[in-house]
Amino acid sequence: MAATQQVVFTDKEKSDSEFSIYINPDVYTQWKSDKSISMTEVVQSFNIYITRNGGNTGIVEAPSNQELETVFGTSNETTVVEYILNHGVTKGNSGISTSGEEFNQSRGSGAATGDANINVHN
Repeated sequence: MAATQQVVFTDKEKSDSEFSIYINPDVYTQWKSDKSISMTEVVQSFNIYITRNGGNTGIVEAPSNQELETVFGTSNETTVVEYILNHGVTKGNSGISTSGEEFNQSRGSGAATGDANINVHN
């Protein structure tokens, strides 16, 4: 599976809060041009998150139904997720990857690989 990415939506006229969902970026790119792809393949889950002050700081939590109603006109999570997918912007990358990449080769048993020859003389 590819890295997880965040899609964020903010409507400054209705709220200072930032609403976000987590998606599979490769599938999301395909979905934007091919809506026959199921949203269940696009999103990591149908959980919606809110940062009440917007931005990268603050506590991320689940929004109330009233907050969803105020900004999106509905508290139906599927409808809100689809709205965020269509009107939000991608932001950042979680860095989580299961593609077999090594995160830090200088740590652990893979530290001394390649042509490194270390001679220690006492």
